[in-house]
Amino acid sequence: MKAELWVKAHIRKCAAWNVPVMVARRGDATAGSVLIKINRLGSGCMVLSPAMNFEDGARMWLKGTGPDWVDEESADSYITRQIKNDPDLWVLEIEDREGRTFLDEKIE
Repeated sequence: MKAELWVKAHIRKCAAWNVPVMVARRGDATAGSVLIKINRLGSGCMVLSPAMNFEDGARMWLKGTGPDWVDEESADSYITRQIKNDPDLWVLEIEDREGRTFLDEKIE
């Protein structure tokens, strides 16, 4: 699925729960990958990065900033480093005090 379509669908899913979500960075519409920044609004952030589960080929998400919640500056630094490596990246920021991702795929 094209990155832009996936982003639009995920925005709709978050909106259905009345959770603020925004495109913090627009990447390549076709080939770009998506980072998801979960912002708990003062109680930590986490950045998720897509990966492939080699056991079954399904998409999964890795906790790019580590297993624990980090401050927003650390999350943004991680995103900046990833953009330097891949300028086609999209960044989707979800603002949810509960830290929900609204992803159907596995998160590790």
